Amino acid sequence: MAKNNILTRAKRKQADMLFKANRLHEAKEAYGRICQIDKGDAESWFMLGIINGNLKNAVEAMACFNKAIELRSDYALAHYNIGNLLYVQGKPEAAVKAFREAVRLDPHYASAHGNLGYALLTLGRDDEALSCFREQVRLNPENADALTNLGNLLQRDGHLGEAVSYYRKALRLNPASAKTHDNLGNALCKQGQYAEAVTHLRQAVQLNPGDAKAYSNLLLTLHYLPEQNPEINFAEHKRWASVHARPMAVLPSYANSRDPERRLRVGYVSSDLRTHSVAYFFEPLLANHERRMIETICYSAAPRPDATTERLRRQAEQWRDISSVTDEQAADMIRSDQIDILVDLAGHTAGSRVAIFAHKPAPVQVTYLGYPDTTGVSAIDYRLADELTDPVGQDVFYTEKLIRLAGCFLCYQPHVECPVVAPLPALEKGYVTFGSFNNLAKINPKVVALWAELLQDVQGARLLIKNSSLTDPGTREHYHALFEQHGISRERIEFLGRIPTQAEHLALYGRMDIALDTFPYNGTTTTCEALWMGVPVVTLVGRTHAGRVGLSLLTSVGLEEWIAESPRQYISLAADMAGDVQKLVALRAGLRRQMTDSPLCDGPAFARKVEYAYRQIWRGFCAS
Repeated sequence: MAKNNILTRAKRKQADMLFKANRLHEAKEAYGRICQIDKGDAESWFMLGIINGNLKNAVEAMACFNKAIELRSDYALAHYNIGNLLYVQGKPEAAVKAFREAVRLDPHYASAHGNLGYALLTLGRDDEALSCFREQVRLNPENADALTNLGNLLQRDGHLGEAVSYYRKALRLNPASAKTHDNLGNALCKQGQYAEAVTHLRQAVQLNPGDAKAYSNLLLTLHYLPEQNPEINFAEHKRWASVHARPMAVLPSYANSRDPERRLRVGYVSSDLRTHSVAYFFEPLLANHERRMIETICYSAAPRPDATTERLRRQAEQWRDISSVTDEQAADMIRSDQIDILVDLAGHTAGSRVAIFAHKPAPVQVTYLGYPDTTGVSAIDYRLADELTDPVGQDVFYTEKLIRLAGCFLCYQPHVECPVVAPLPALEKGYVTFGSFNNLAKINPKVVALWAELLQDVQGARLLIKNSSLTDPGTREHYHALFEQHGISRERIEFLGRIPTQAEHLALYGRMDIALDTFPYNGTTTTCEALWMGVPVVTLVGRTHAGRVGLSLLTSVGLEEWIAESPRQYISLAADMAGDVQKLVALRAGLRRQMTDSPLCDGPAFARKVEYAYRQIWRGFCAS
């Protein structure tokens, strides 16, 4: 027996050398011979599993790992590798069981805790995943990737200060990590730390120029800066496209019939076909398309489909899930579907699939709705806007040709669980409450300064700000400090963080008398929500599309008197309205009806308007 063990060890040493030299097929044969001679050698069965895994022989690998466990029941590493195989095969539930067994057998196995966290995260069990990532970092505090992964989940759950701390620790260990710079930049932006956010995002792009997602994050963040330069932003978007969406050397041919009046196949591409702001504006268009003239095909990259996804799926004539396919594969799918007009709904927002459009899978391509700027992608032909968001002269900042829809470029469909409009809170409280539920990244220092000046002018007024980022104590402190710099004490500001349900979120508008729009990046969904809940909105008109959406929305509803052309007018308008409580009462009582009767909520009319635009650009293509 001793002689046999010595022989096995010698042969295993030779097999190890082949494995380390990456001579995998020879190593597989060598370990296979060992397992035939010494069928009880768990280590050799395990290594044979590793090699089969590297050779993409998943079934053989699984059998080898199970044989190793049969021979040695406490083989934590084998359970760990089974978990990895199952996770890659899209079986997260089974992977969780394998990883749990690995950490039961070896509680100090840091990587097993981390991969268990990934599997739990895939299943939407975020709290359990967070515990696993914390344990991984506790066991291995010098692992930069583990620190970054923990920071990512903390950021996703709104613990921004803690996330930033872990990112900074990770960068001290690995300052050349592009993904950590990217994630830190995103977290800092959510905290309102714009200058440092841009610095880290630019560093991420410099370290990994091939990371399209990081560059898109930079492009989006540039819109939150208090001082925007349209020329610089335009150049940055074109630079993104020059790296990640280069024009095709030879344009593909299309089998699509060039009949200008036939029924059109329109494809919509988005990762936001779920409970998301985009869905509130896309659904009325999708639901009201004239099916005799338009066939709709949705290409959904939604990471976690939900009830809204299912509702949209029922309204589309065809549905394709592209969440797990590459841009090239998605483009091939779209081309085989013979889409006539392909519409991007995301631009450079999170989950963007705009790079698909660089492959020109459809003869006519359009961008719309989800992003307040050009995509920079020359293969996208048109962009839908309106005359107020993009007046004549703005065309020079778009690579796409602007199509200005008559009236507002948006149509809003309220959430299905909207509560009734609450009475004006000022009647009970005796003072006016201003408010904003906008993305916190839009509340920059200039916005804070103007709102502080308004609070100084309106004696006794309060300000209510709600955003999920304010769940984080450090972020609340940062904004309290900003207001205190302008003489506004803490008792006049109330911050609210994450709210469990959409219905509860909407009910909070019942605590607000007047909503304050942000600038130079206006609200969109929040403006429509406020109006629907009976709360008028003061907006400040800006220079770019992002700063002119409020103008378009309020004009569409007939609230032109709430539109300010200058910061001074913004303050005087809000202060004057705050002084007329009876006017606020009357407006609140009729605002939902006023909105319902306006073009902003007329889905059928809006769909006809968009369809007319589609028909015109299709006729142009057919005639070209």
